[in-house]
Amino acid sequence: MDSRQIKTRARLASAVLSLAADKQASEITASEIAISAGINRSTFYQHAASPASLLESVLRAELDELRTTYLREADLTTARQASLAIRGVTVAVLEHVDSHAAVYIRGLGESSGSASLQPLLSQHFAESVTLLLDRHALTVPESTSIPPEGFVADAAARFIANGTVGALEAWLATPAPRSTDAFMAAYGVFLPSWWPQAD
Repeated sequence: MDSRQIKTRARLASAVLSLAADKQASEITASEIAISAGINRSTFYQHAASPASLLESVLRAELDELRTTYLREADLTTARQASLAIRGVTVAVLEHVDSHAAVYIRGLGESSGSASLQPLLSQHFAESVTLLLDRHALTVPESTSIPPEGFVADAAARFIANGTVGALEAWLATPAPRSTDAFMAAYGVFLPSWWPQAD
């Protein structure tokens, strides 16, 4: 993207995050975002197919940046390094979610419908777990049965991912200011014994 497109993208991101804090993404129109961002509707559609897809794209970019910073570019050679990196990225994601609390509370609520942010978060966590497995920072214990190839890793990633999203929903339901330390303490209790945890 050139500098003009980057500026437009930043204005679109700001507009959709502001609007999504007040109502469901499925209720936001492209015209509302265009007006808020100071662009025309045709420019909006050059960047996104819909307001909901724009919101997901903006949030996904922020989440992906956290994963890159804390996991993809990190040295995960030792168990201690892996556990510290995992704790760091988890706290960073909590801070990201809390900074967009109104957006996520709406997007994870029962009335979110097709604009639900649950699949976005679940996919993010599953991809992070898969990355950790691929880099041998996590090891899932061998099953006594012989499951289909790839099943254990995929199931473990989804299990952790969906459980984490559920815990996040419960955390968001607590009053502000929310404590990342309180979340992490409870999260440590929920995680399986093979999950590395920083002391």
